[in-house]
Amino acid sequence: MFEFKFADVGEGIHEGTITRWFFKKGDSVKKDDVLVKIETDKLDVELTSPATGTIIKMTHKEGDVINVGETLVLIKEPGDSEIEVKTEKTPSSHTSSKEEKTPSFQPKSNDNQKILATPLVRSLAKELGVDLTKVKGTGFGGKILKADILSNQKQTQTPSPLMTQSSQLTSMDSVAQTEVVKISRLRKAIAQKMVLSKSNIPETNLMDEVNITALVNLRKQLKEEAEKQGIKLTFMAFIMKAVAIALKEFPLFNASYDEPKEEIIFKKFINLGIAVDTKDGLIVPNVKNAYPLSLLELAKNLQEVVKATIERKVQLEQLQNSTFTITNFGSLDISYGTPVINYPEVAILGVGKISKKPIVENNQIVVADMLPLSLAIDHRIIDGADGGSFLKRIKELLKSPTLLFLS
Repeated sequence: MFEFKFADVGEGIHEGTITRWFFKKGDSVKKDDVLVKIETDKLDVELTSPATGTIIKMTHKEGDVINVGETLVLIKEPGDSEIEVKTEKTPSSHTSSKEEKTPSFQPKSNDNQKILATPLVRSLAKELGVDLTKVKGTGFGGKILKADILSNQKQTQTPSPLMTQSSQLTSMDSVAQTEVVKISRLRKAIAQKMVLSKSNIPETNLMDEVNITALVNLRKQLKEEAEKQGIKLTFMAFIMKAVAIALKEFPLFNASYDEPKEEIIFKKFINLGIAVDTKDGLIVPNVKNAYPLSLLELAKNLQEVVKATIERKVQLEQLQNSTFTITNFGSLDISYGTPVINYPEVAILGVGKISKKPIVENNQIVVADMLPLSLAIDHRIIDGADGGSFLKRIKELLKSPTLLFLS
């Protein structure tokens, strides 16, 4: 008898939603057959059968949430006894003492038992001030999930009279004109990440614009050569190069803050996260070890990771361990914004649309290509002066792009 459990498919993955079964109970499967498709917070994964045999039990159906460590299926392998199969399929009142010790698939009560919760959930509960002993877990065996923590926090918040009145008006006015849509697992993950960031990070924003006329001209010169190598040289590649240099010079912006320990964790690597708008929602893959990469190498890596993300073929490691994120407002014809820091990072840069504007240079009015920049910082560990210096350095590198090739 082979018990196939949902294993940890990567760092940060604690649960998933079963979106498709490729076999049903009673079917024969071969080792390495694609058995099930599971949607996680970060990507879709197809799990293959670890054994050859017959599926005799499926513990979850399509649409169910499954946690790491829970059983997916029981597979009867060739040579397994019929008694052993019947024991798993149809427990009777004559179950032996040995069989009674076998873990069942029935959820257990939380009363007088150890609290079942992952380290991530425990950390979230601590950060949001939620008492785990008062939370009823909805996961397998009473396990407490992230959704339970967020739901508990929401229930304990007292709505204001205005909110209550608004809710009543809405319910009376438009019950017949509403549609309830269950959010996707990705949207749920985005929502939880945003709540986590806004609940924990006292952020402040700095905004300015930079004259990138020289950069625009340089890109025109290099664009054709890049295309010969099959590389699309975008403005984002130049921005990534400037940010990587600035992060090397200002390591505090490439760190994270461990609040319980009151420690700043400086990262020795620079992984640039790039916010990508997909049909399913915002996904942030990252380009690994960006600092030593050349301009064309950055452009090539960016091109590949964005394509893979849009097609939902991005690898798990490309979604993990980003140290600083860049988001592009310009693609939506927006100049400025207040981007939300990608927790647990400590800063994020928003890039606006490039516009031609009249500016004064050397007492003369000239038309220049101006790029708006919006920087959000974690004010717990980054002061406004440091934020200003960091943004100023990025502006210097973009205004005089030849400096990008000196680092």
